[in-house]
Amino acid sequence: MLGMALTVSAFTFACNSETRTETNSEIDEAQVEANETSVEAEREYDEFAVWVNDQSSRAETASEEEWREMKAEYNRREAELDAKSDTWDDEAKREWKEVKDSWKRTEDKVQKRIGDVDVDVDVDRKNN
Repeated sequence: MLGMALTVSAFTFACNSETRTETNSEIDEAQVEANETSVEAEREYDEFAVWVNDQSSRAETASEEEWREMKAEYNRREAELDAKSDTWDDEAKREWKEVKDSWKRTEDKVQKRIGDVDVDVDVDRKNN
């Protein structure tokens, strides 16, 4: 009887130990996946922030067609990152808002410039 009790106790201890090890492994895997996802999101965000800065500089002299292409690309990339931004920490969300605000200022400048050029060009063509 004592032997049977010891055997059951040893088996129970081994199962609990194995279960703990499996659970810890699963937690470790989940943490690694979360870290990889976070690193990937940060990389995508960083690439996009650099792209916005480059395109903002180009936009100052872009033609209307070039601007439309930039804006379409911005909208596509922004939508992709917006879908992921719910999982970001507060600092990343703040930085994301700053990038979007920067692009909005660029949009305003370009729209004013292109809008002014379009009106002048159309008027000149009609008058000539």
